[in-house]
Amino acid sequence: MTPRPLDPEPEPFEDSIELAREGRHVEALQGVLGSLAGRPGPSRHRVAAANALGRVARLAEAAGDTATAGRALDEALRIAPRFVDLHYRRARVLAAAGRPADARTALEAALAINPRYLAARVEVALFDAREGRLAEALETLRGMAGEPSIDDPLLFRRGLESLEHADWDEAGEQLRRAFHIGDLAREEIVEPFHRLMAAGERERARHWIRVAVLEHEGWPDLHCLIGTLELEDGHVDDAICSLARALELHPRYHAARIQFARALEALGDVTQASEQVGYVLDEDPTNPQALQLQERWSRRGSRRRRAPGEASKAA
Repeated sequence: MTPRPLDPEPEPFEDSIELAREGRHVEALQGVLGSLAGRPGPSRHRVAAANALGRVARLAEAAGDTATAGRALDEALRIAPRFVDLHYRRARVLAAAGRPADARTALEAALAINPRYLAARVEVALFDAREGRLAEALETLRGMAGEPSIDDPLLFRRGLESLEHADWDEAGEQLRRAFHIGDLAREEIVEPFHRLMAAGERERARHWIRVAVLEHEGWPDLHCLIGTLELEDGHVDDAICSLARALELHPRYHAARIQFARALEALGDVTQASEQVGYVLDEDPTNPQALQLQERWSRRGSRRRRAPGEASKAA
């Protein structure tokens, strides 16, 4: 079974982050910057400072203090220019400040580092739509239909429909909600997890998400992330338990159900796995991941049915 997570380490710069939670954003920023005095060059402390500045920026942005948010992000990017989520957050702040061209440049910087970065891809598609490239935007977004982070496909489809009707603001809100973009609490957990995974720090990512699920047991997406990790690591029984919990919390969580089907397949129960995929296709007939699994199983069944006749012919 999955071992119990270790107790979390103390949060770096927690005093400064607490100031930001209290609305004292400038003091929080100064506290983090002050800790960097006399620490030139790359170090673990400076990376932690960049992360803290990113959190200060999030809290300042959420409170409407875009000036301090922008300054915090500029300072964070000087320390960690390859942190893709910092470029994305800076783009959102620039867009809120009425600087769309600069915002798009920041999004492109994020995608140059990680072309698969979901939040930036969504925002670029929304920019494309507003700038008259609606067909291109819709094609990009439809290609994201199978992303694991979508746990409300109906809301995603409504976002596409709003985009088709040029209701830009409504489309943006629906699509961000479908992907949990802009959910501050989730972003503070999920983005560091993905950053650790992208850096190849799988054990730290696993520890991070297990601690998070202890604090937020009712969040189905965290159970899905753990279940997906367990499945990839070959711990199929644990994956089944984690994914089943995600579905218990959110029965229409299609990404979790598809992972659940894959776990059942790994156990050799293709019949039950196929039923799970069928539940997804009943609600979302165009779901690409579900269709891919269904087609693979169908091809496998066809090969098995052909085999006896081919053997007789050969005889």
